[in-house]
Formats: sequence, C-alpha cells, structure tokens
Amino acid sequence: MMLAIIAGCALLPMNFCKSASAGDAAPTFQDVASSIYGQAVGDDDSGENFVFGLTARHTPVDRTMPGEGKFKNIFYFLPVTALYYDPEHYYVSTQKVEGVFKTDECVLCHSIQTPRIVVDWKASKHSKGGKTKAMKAEQVVGCDACHGTNHQELKMPGHQTCAPCHPQEQKDHTTGTLGSHAHAWHIEVNEFAWQIGKPGEEVASCAQCHGIVSNRCDGCHTRHQFKPSEARKPETCGVCHMGVDHAEYEFYYNSYHGKILMMEGSTWDWDKKMTPKNYRVPTCAYCHMGEDGNHNTQNMSTVYNHMGMFQVNRGAPRYKSKRDAWIKKCQGCHSPRFAAEQLYAMDEQINISFTKWREAVGILVGLYLEGLFDPMPADLAPDWTGGHTMNLLPGGAPRFYNVSNIERLAVEMIVYQVTAVYKAAAHMAIDDVTYNAGAFPMDRQLIQIKDEASKLRRISTLEKEVGIEHKAFDFWKHGEYTDLLTGYKRKEGDVLSKDECRHGDHPCFDEPEH
Repeated sequence: MMLAIIAGCALLPMNFCKSASAGDAAPTFQDVASSIYGQAVGDDDSGENFVFGLTARHTPVDRTMPGEGKFKNIFYFLPVTALYYDPEHYYVSTQKVEGVFKTDECVLCHSIQTPRIVVDWKASKHSKGGKTKAMKAEQVVGCDACHGTNHQELKMPGHQTCAPCHPQEQKDHTTGTLGSHAHAWHIEVNEFAWQIGKPGEEVASCAQCHGIVSNRCDGCHTRHQFKPSEARKPETCGVCHMGVDHAEYEFYYNSYHGKILMMEGSTWDWDKKMTPKNYRVPTCAYCHMGEDGNHNTQNMSTVYNHMGMFQVNRGAPRYKSKRDAWIKKCQGCHSPRFAAEQLYAMDEQINISFTKWREAVGILVGLYLEGLFDPMPADLAPDWTGGHTMNLLPGGAPRFYNVSNIERLAVEMIVYQVTAVYKAAAHMAIDDVTYNAGAFPMDRQLIQIKDEASKLRRISTLEKEVGIEHKAFDFWKHGEYTDLLTGYKRKEGDVLSKDECRHGDHPCFDEPEH
C-alpha cells in the first residue's frame, strides 16, 4: 500500500507532492494520498482514523503556554508541562467549588473524588504527626498545609512548599551549579537549543523530566506518601536517568552492584540510612547523596563536563580531593587500591574515546571548509537563532535534526557513545564500556562517517568533472514538519534581556552571532 503513494507521486511532475504547508495552490501530498486511498483529507484533531496518517492535515496546538526566560517568545510549553512541572510560575487554580476547608473536610470529599491519594496520605508520616529539626512542635501535615484552604485558590506545591519543614534539604537542592537538579529546568530546558528549536509538543517529555526534579520534590518522593525509602531505590532515579544519551540506570543494573540488588534488594530494609552496614551494594542515593541524604547531588559527584561531552581528566591533581572522596566512598566494601585503579581505568577509557571523536570531527571540519556538506548549513531551515551554523561549531548547539547526515552521525557519536564510555565506566558496567554502548559502537560510527565523507568527495569530484553545480534540494529547507521549526517563527526582538531569566546569579547562555 505504501508503494502506491510513492508511485502516485512518481507519475506526477516534479514538486507536485508538496507538503501541506507549502503555501501555494499546487496539490499537496495529502491530496495525492487522498486520490489513491479514497479517503478525504482532514484535520488531524478531528478524531478520524487516517490511513497511515497520510491524508491527515496537521493542525497547530491551540492551547499553549509561553516559555520562560529570555527566549520565552521563541518557544512554548503544552499546558500540562508548564502548569504542573513549574507550578510556582505557571499554576493557577480553576476550581469552581467555593469554600474554605481544613484537612478533615478535604479527606472526607476526596475519599470519594480521588480516593487513592487519600489512601497514600494516610499511609504517610505526614498524616501521623511528626517534627523535623526546623519545627517547634509536632504537627500533622495535611492537605491545607500544601495546597491552601481556599478551594478556588488552591496551590500546586513546589519545593518552596516543603522548605519551611525541610529547610536544609531545600537549601541543598537549590545550591547546585550547572548540571545539577537545581538548574535542570531554568537553564537546561529554557535556554537549550533542543528545547527552544522544536515544537513544544515534541519535547514536552524532556521538559517534564527536568521540571519535576528541578521544581518539585515529588519526582523523588512520590505523592502522597513522600517516602524516603522510595528515593533510596534506583527505580526512582531511573525515571529520568535512562535512555541512549544518559543511560545511568541501565548501566548501573548491568554492573555487579545492580545484579546483586536485583537478586537481594527485595529483602532489604529501605527505611534505614545508606551505610555499608545497611546495604550490601551501593545505589544511586548511596553514592550521590550519602548517609545524611544531601540533596545537592553534586556534593558527591565527579567533575561536571556536560554529561560527558567535554573531555576532562578526573584524575588530574586539581581534582585530588574529589578523587579521594570517591575512593573513601568505595572503601565500604573495597580496598583503596582497587578503587583507585578502577577510577584510573575510567580516566584512560574516556581519554581514548575522545581520540576517535576528534578523528571524526577532523573529517567533518575538512568537508565543511570545502563546502561539501550536503546540505551546507545555509541550505537548511534556519535554526532557533534565526540563522545557520554548523552545529558542532561555537554557537551551533549539537542537534540530530535539521542537519546533514554526516553531522547527525557525528553528534550521535559524542552524545550517545562518548558519553556512554564515561557513564558505563563510572557505574561499573564493564560490558557496556566496550561492546554494548561505547567503544565498539563508536567504531561503527567512525566507519560510517568516513564512508559518508568518501561518497561526498567522490560525488563532488564527478560533478566538477562534468560541470554540474549541485544545489541542495528544497526538501532540506521546507516540509510539513520542517516548516514548524522555531527558526522560521523568530522575529526581531523576540530574544529578551537576561533580566527575564530565573536562575539567579548563574550567567545566561548567550546566543551566537551569525
């Protein structure tokens, strides 16, 4: 069936099968599909069941919320992302029930309305009454403490809501530097090219992961039980720390530590503090938060290097105190010599991976300077800056979309495979460092890059020989999806002053000049 539409297009004049957003009177791709399948073209939000989606016409989202910070005029959020993942700045109650209520009254109604959250709250320490170091007396933390009493002005709690009772945890959480949970939303979403360059509905899940860990506490202590024992288990961290570009969760479970946890973890008492006496193997919280549960995970981390995409030798003398702290952490089970040698091996595995990466980038730079990318940046749809930059040069944030194939291959090498060497080695996933995710997949990627470079040069040589001046095809610049990229929407003055940003004293990311 799919061949039919290809054949239908092939029988028609060049450029007949245009995108639905091409903006001229020529029949669209959907029109051709309609004539072949006998289904009328319709809006994709109509509820119609479209054959392979080929006769559907995209309708832009009609309910959005503006982005945040200096780039908020360029991109947008879906309502659920802004309202619930940055509630302090976006959430506004729309409740119609009138009245001022206390916890007992809330519980009475919500036992019918939303019974599960009542069950969870009753199972929590909040419902039993207790006292933290910051509290003067024991108290029950009920619905009104977190959501307020006026039903038409209900709040969606953020970490600020928890701060009066848990000030040290909230302070720890908010004092991290770039790369920490503290900046996961206000910088790494709202000032990051992947987020602001694409339609908001496409990257909603990126923002939701970053938002819940940055702006709320229930990303790690889920509502409404808020159990510390949940935050001590890797499954909680694995909601976000997984996938091809940050596979810490998978790498941990592929290590001996993870295998032992899978075999024995169900018998452990997760309410106990994270010490070598209480836990046979370390978990995410054991290593990165420690016995006292420091909520700034950077307090016990290695040197931040943009998820592993920058090269840094963590064994250098300037990082001796960090290295010594990790060796001491491992001494719960291992000798200091064993720990030191493992960390040294990680350093060298990382360093060798970057030689492969530099070899690949050297090939790309040569092609770029010779004008042999197909297409060159200027032949692409404008990126979020409104211009065109090779995405591996300063000002061109790494991206997998709206680039030539050889750039995509290179970006995947650094974002997926170079980072995998570091993260797998750091989490003792010995097979992943080499075979599954790191070195050997990088070998394949380097071969693909060299193969693509060879073809580009050979084709260019042939074109010169016969007098052909190649121009990039229009489909690189336009298409039903490509026309939705924010680079086309950006107008003069859309980028605001740094005063609009909400990340305190941390410097803003400056956009490049074209």
